[in-house]
Parts: sequence; structure tokens; C-alpha cells
Amino acid sequence: GLRVLMRIDGVQVCLVADQGCAYGLTFVAHFYAARKSIVTPELMNVQISGGTMIDDLRRTIAEIALDPAVKFIPVVSTCVAETAGIAEELLPAKAGNAEVLLVRLPAFQLRTHPEAKDVTVATLLRRFASTDVAKKKKSLVIL
Repeated sequence: GLRVLMRIDGVQVCLVADQGCAYGLTFVAHFYAARKSIVTPELMNVQISGGTMIDDLRRTIAEIALDPAVKFIPVVSTCVAETAGIAEELLPAKAGNAEVLLVRLPAFQLRTHPEAKDVTVATLLRRFASTDVAKKKKSLVIL
């Protein structure tokens, strides 16, 4: 899922994870995805248990949005239960010129890479796809 997001032009991923996951995913993303860096707020036990995590995350999103080339900021939440439970309502829908979207990829629930890609694409479609457009009737002929 992370690799899918990183390959989209104008995207800067904001990873919300503990230090161990952030280190591993930054390495993987840089060398096996788009050769881009991941931006992440520092999340240690102090931030998670002390209640500053959301404020730190908002500041990180604001910093990413300063780059005029960034049009979309997926906030990828992974690894620990505390961060997987981020309420989307607490995040800005837009920062600067960039759309912001929470993408939940809790590693302890997703078993495979294809499943993570499915979750990522489904999240993007829920936010950006036009679902209110009337669908054309189709016919299926079986011979």
C-alpha cells in the first residue's frame, strides 16, 4: 500500500508509526518504491501516552503542505494500536494546496501486500471517485 501511494506524482506520505516501523518502512520505501523519503512525526511512548500525538501529526502535515509541489498527503497509520485508532475528523481535510487523507494500514491486521494495496486503493476511491454519477445500463450476452 505504501509503495502504491509513493509512486503517485505530487504525493508526500506522512507515516504515523512507532520508531521501529518508521525505520523499516522508510528503508523499504526509499529503495523499493519511488526513491522518495517518508515524512513522519517522532512517535515515542511520550507522544503516544502523553497526548501530543495528534498535535505533532497536525504540525507535520502543515510542514509537508509548505511544499508547493505536494498536492496530496496520505497519512498512513500503521503498526501500533494507538496510532491505528486516529480519528480522521481530527485531521485537516486540506493543508495548503494539498488534500489530506487518512489511510489505515495496520500491519497486525493485514496479512499480505496485495491486501494492503486493496485497502489503499479502496480508501482513495472512497475519497476521490465520483460515485454519484448515473451508471449506464449494461447487458451481458452468454452464448
